[in-house]
Amino acid sequence: PSLSLPVLEYVFDADTDRRRLGQAPRVSFLGRRPSDPEHQFSDTVELPRQHARACVKATFQLQDSIRDKLRPIAVTLAYGIQGAGATRQSRGATLPPLLPVL
Repeated sequence: PSLSLPVLEYVFDADTDRRRLGQAPRVSFLGRRPSDPEHQFSDTVELPRQHARACVKATFQLQDSIRDKLRPIAVTLAYGIQGAGATRQSRGATLPPLLPVL
């Protein structure tokens, strides 16, 4: 059986502190998926082997109508392995190939 490469899912989220206070985000990500809100950028990256590096660029721009240009714009990153924990084995079944962990 062939093993597929692990896939890392990630989401950049900008201005989370302001949004928690009910304020509009000051930035919008360029090149985001149509399903992503303006303040988020999500995608996946394949991990070909252990200790392999991958670089991802996410660019956002400041909204034109924003007055608060002095406070920092915090960007958070959430990530996980695609499909991790999605399968369960029945009793007596052989173990599946080991999946990577974070």
